[in-house]
Parts: sequence; C-alpha cells; structure tokens
Amino acid sequence: MATHLAHSVQRVTISAPIALSPTAALREKANELRSAGRPVIDLSAGELDFPTPDHVVAAAVKAAANPDNHRYGPASGLPRLRDAIAAQATDRLGTPIGRAQVAITNGAKQALFNALLAVLDRSGGEVLIPTPYWVSFPSMVTLAGGTPRLVPPSTADLRVTAGDLEHAASDATVALILVSPHNPTGHVYERSDLEAIARWAARRNVWLIMDETYARLTYGIDAISPAIAFPPIVDRLISVGSVSKAYAMTGWRVGWLVGPQPIVDRAVAIQSHTTSNVNQIAQHAALAAVTGPDVTERFRQRLELRRDRAIAALSGALAAPPTATGAFYLYIQLHGDDVTIAAELLELGGIVTVPGRSFGQPGYLRISYAIDDALLDQGVAFIADHLGRTA
Repeated sequence: MATHLAHSVQRVTISAPIALSPTAALREKANELRSAGRPVIDLSAGELDFPTPDHVVAAAVKAAANPDNHRYGPASGLPRLRDAIAAQATDRLGTPIGRAQVAITNGAKQALFNALLAVLDRSGGEVLIPTPYWVSFPSMVTLAGGTPRLVPPSTADLRVTAGDLEHAASDATVALILVSPHNPTGHVYERSDLEAIARWAARRNVWLIMDETYARLTYGIDAISPAIAFPPIVDRLISVGSVSKAYAMTGWRVGWLVGPQPIVDRAVAIQSHTTSNVNQIAQHAALAAVTGPDVTERFRQRLELRRDRAIAALSGALAAPPTATGAFYLYIQLHGDDVTIAAELLELGGIVTVPGRSFGQPGYLRISYAIDDALLDQGVAFIADHLGRTA
C-alpha cells in the first residue's frame, strides 16, 4: 500500500501536474476586477442565480435544531435520502434500484471521483473522455491513477458516436465518462445515440459513467438514461447526480452515485477514509428538495426564455447560431483564438466567459445564461458587438 501510494504521488506531482480548475481561475480574475471597482458581468457561472427554495431552507433549519444531526452520520448517506434517490433511479433507469445501490456524496464531483477510484482500482487503465469535456475530468482520472484518453467527436454537433469511441479504445480502456445534458455544449444525447454507445460499452466490457447532473434541466426533450435505450447496460452503468443544478443548491454540496452494489460498496469505503459522511443538515435539505414540490419547472421556463433571447442576440454575429436543449450554456464557435477573445471580453467589457480551450477544444466560447436577465442582455449584446467588429 505504501509503495503504491508513493508511486501515485510521484505520478501526479511529476508526470501529470494538477493545475487550478480553469473556471476557478476565471472566478478569481473576476473577483480581482470587482475589488478594483470594475463592473463585472459573469457569464461563466456553472450555477443558477435563483435562491434555494424556501421549503428546502426550512428543512435545513429544522434539521440544524436536532442534536442528532450534529454528529457523524453513515458514510453511505442518510437512509431516507438514499431511499428517495433509489426511487428516482428506479423510474429513470427502468429497473428496480435499492438503497444498497446508492451512495450519497459531497456533490457530483466527489461521486465522479469515487466512481473513478472504484472502477480503476489501482489498475492504471484508460478512461475515455469525449471532447469538449467538463474541465475537471482529465485531472480526476489522473488523480485516480488512470490515464485520460480524449476522444474528439466526428459529428458537427459535437456529440461523440460509438464509432468515435471504438476508434479511440484499446485493450487498456476501463471506462467512458459521458455527460447528458452536456456541459459545455448544452446538447442532449438522443435515444439512438445512447443505445449505440451503451451497446458498444457492453460489448467492450467498459464501465459507462454517466454524469446526469443536468438531467432535470431540458427544453423540449427528455434526457433519458442509457439503461432505457439499452437495458443490459445497467450492469456496467454508474449514474451520477446532485441537487446542485436542478434545485439551485450548488453550495450545499450533496450528490450521489447509483450503480451495481459492489461498485457502490467500494465507493462508500473510499469515502469513509476521505471525507467520512456528507453534512447531515445538507442531506436533510436535499431530501426536502427531491421529495418536495417540483421547483425545476419554473426554473426551466425562465432559463428557456433566457436561452432564446441570448441566441437571438448572438445570431447576427455568428456564422452558425448555437443550439442548446439542456443545461444552461451556449457553446459558440469563434473565428479567432478563444483565449484571446475571452481576455478581450474581460478587459474591455468586464464580461467573464470560458474559452473552449478549458474544455479541450480551442476555437469556442462557453456562455452561461444562468444570470439576471438585464445582465444577460447587456453581456450578450457586448459579445455580439465585439465579435461583429473583430470578425
């Protein structure tokens, strides 16, 4: 164990240095501008600008008054919350899911990391990561002792195909991370896409790790599970979710993973040696969110209106207007260097965006429309004007 640990540390610090998340670096730069008195419009945020619903906050206040919640809890999570997630997963995956197949984590980020640690199991295997990817995926794989292998999509809409995966895979491939709805593009994988990918994963005996954090935030389309498209994949499927996006609870840090019990048991064991249990008060708040009234419908309605306004404002400045059917991002293709353009927008207009290079795909820019309506209008108007003048 000591030898393996030393070897892992050496790999991380020498062979694969881990840098600050690009989105975190952008937030720091924006804060510097604010401190200097500059107005800033942050279109980089990966969180809703809505407050956490009142009934969720009330549940947390009630839980905080109970001394039982001031103590350690089970590493796997509160039983009632696990049961609630299992019930949701049963509907979503189309197969019975029990409490033992659910682990509660400190946000979806820890769920993903625990899942990678569980499936890699010190093997050093490869994990396929389609580009563009969420900024933390490659570092997570490296920290878990694996080798990230990036997979460029062959399609114009940036959805990876089973053929792309087969071309990139090797005998060392252990897992695939797939995101739907997708960050940064806002695309949602269709049933036929998921079926082909799930069939490929099953044939290859590859773990399919689905990041479904945005599954409840879609517009005119449902984000289905691969288990619905191809039921046999459930034996190789790990589904990751959280209350962060759909319930405006990013700061509460409650997520989960759902999968075969041996993987969940391993993930819980890992968590017991790292962060122990998730904050029990936050778990009670999450329980109120997932079992209470559906607040996401009004979130979706407001986000869809913002999306449409942002697309309309940007369309005149872009050769190919962006499309998005999920999450709350627009991913726009540029005619120029994305890092340079992002820096210009920040310096000239105080507009914070995320260059595509952060997602492993230069030449694009991600814009979040999860921001106050007036600020969104002002921000995208400046972007459209700047791109029009510099085209």
